[in-house]
Amino acid sequence: MIEISLDADKLERGLSQLLKNATDTRPMMRGLAAEMVSLTEDNFDSESWDGKKWKQSRRAAEENGKTLQKDGQLAASISTRTGKGFARIGSNKPYAAIHHMGGTVKAKNKPYLMIPTGKGFRKVKQVEIPARPYLPVNGDGQLQTGAEQRLLDIALDSLSKGL
Repeated sequence: MIEISLDADKLERGLSQLLKNATDTRPMMRGLAAEMVSLTEDNFDSESWDGKKWKQSRRAAEENGKTLQKDGQLAASISTRTGKGFARIGSNKPYAAIHHMGGTVKAKNKPYLMIPTGKGFRKVKQVEIPARPYLPVNGDGQLQTGAEQRLLDIALDSLSKGL
């Protein structure tokens, strides 16, 4: 014969803690934001997103440097914001979006753009910037491979804290 007994007090304490963790999501959101920063740093280090290498920039090729890391300002500008029910990551740099999602940069107030070259500058009406997603979410809202599981693990750990 098998006999199972439950300690109602322990079960009640556990359920109460679980409810508290699920109600106040701020600690979970801080953990999720920190993990998104870690994923972003990995992308800058590997110069890739989801295992796909970024197209190397002309500057990086000429200077034997890293793409999107001329002086480190973009990577250093990554910030997070968290609260009850949300975790955000981004950059306040005006050029952040065009590098992440790619697109066309056109001359606005002048007839052309001045693009630096090894021998001076060249004049162009527009330039195509390839997408080089550095955040763990691309321009289509898709998480990079492995990010979902890492974020889910943090969420589950947060919910079970103190049980």
